[in-house]
Order: sequence, then structure tokens, then C-alpha cells
Amino acid sequence: MDLTQIDARHASEDAATEVDERSQRLGKQVAAVRRRSRLIHSLRTFLPGAIIGLIVLNFGWIIVTSIINSMNVYDGNSNEIRMTNPRYHGQTGKGEHYTISGLEAVRRGKDATTVMLKSPVMEFKGDADGTTRVAAVNGVFDQQSRKFIMTGNVLLVTGGSDFTFKTEEAIVDLDNSTVYGDKHVEGTSSVGHIVGESFVISDNGNSVRFTGRGDAQVKAEMK
Repeated sequence: MDLTQIDARHASEDAATEVDERSQRLGKQVAAVRRRSRLIHSLRTFLPGAIIGLIVLNFGWIIVTSIINSMNVYDGNSNEIRMTNPRYHGQTGKGEHYTISGLEAVRRGKDATTVMLKSPVMEFKGDADGTTRVAAVNGVFDQQSRKFIMTGNVLLVTGGSDFTFKTEEAIVDLDNSTVYGDKHVEGTSSVGHIVGESFVISDNGNSVRFTGRGDAQVKAEMK
């Protein structure tokens, strides 16, 4: 075998190897293209379903929250009425004008006769006297009995005198134009400091009466 025969055989082997390598590369490229095609097809199938699912979930959540918000947290009464910064005006049984205000008023039911107020303030006065003012943490106004029960850190400032006192509960009787209570009360005025267990304010603050309990029945009345 001469040199020309050896070179021809090597050239033939190199050509076969190159063809085989090209076939392998082509096969890998075809496989990669097929994988990408399958991925694209899967995404085209999955994404629309996912989008529809998200839309349905969003609408479902809106419906659920609407139902929850429409439910009354107080015994399920859908007729509850709330008002922010309420202000009511009226007249007592003796013709004194009064004003009731607060941060929020709640009427539970359209036929309810009571209104609950947060941070209520009540002011009333006669024709010539100063304004008597009562403030508290909570209040319940009964329209039938025309009584306003105020509770929690009650502060009273009488209009007809310089008397100021604190207690835990005060009841305003609008028919009789009186403010009274049977809780511990402490007050100050130009005549000094007074402590009692019950009180009655009438005549637009011109008459303030305290009563003690136990063996010592102490009454103080200022006009």
C-alpha cells in the first residue's frame, strides 16, 4: 500500500465523522425546537385558564365581601342606621332649648326608639340663664321616655351657677328639665368642694342638691 492509498482512506474516514457529528447536532437542534414547541403549546393552554380562574376568584371575593359588609354585626339587623357627628335639637317640658351632639349615633332598627351616642355632649338653657353642659363617654337617648342616660367620666357644668362636678352616670329628664344621678359625685364651686352620693340639678343649674348616704345625710342646695 502506497502513501496515496493511506491519505485517501483517512480523508474518507474524516468525511464520515463530520457527517455523523452534523447529524448529531441537527438531532439536538430538532429536539430543542420540539421542547420549545411543547412548552409554548402548554403555556397557550394553561394561561387562558389561569386568567379566567383569577377573574372568577376576584368576582367571588367581591361578592363575599359585599355580603359580609351588608350583614349587621349587631344581631344581624340590616336596618341599623349610623350617623357621624350627629346633632339633635329640641325643647324640654319647661320650654328650655337643648342640643345633643356626639361623634357617632347608632339607631338599631328603623322602628327603634333609642339612639346610642359616642362621646355625647348635651347643652340646654333657659331664656336668660347660662348654658348647662353635660359631657360623657357614652349615651343612650330614649325618645319615648324623653330621657338621656349618659355614662362614663360624666362632666357637668351648671348654667345658673359656677358649679362643676364629675360622676359616672347622669340621667337627663327632658320632661322635667332635671339632671340627676345616684353615683358618687364630686364638685367644686365658689363655695368650696362638695362630695356626695347622689345629686339633682334643676332650674337650669340654679338649683343643685347633693345627698349623702349612711348615717350622715348631708344635703347642700345652692340657688
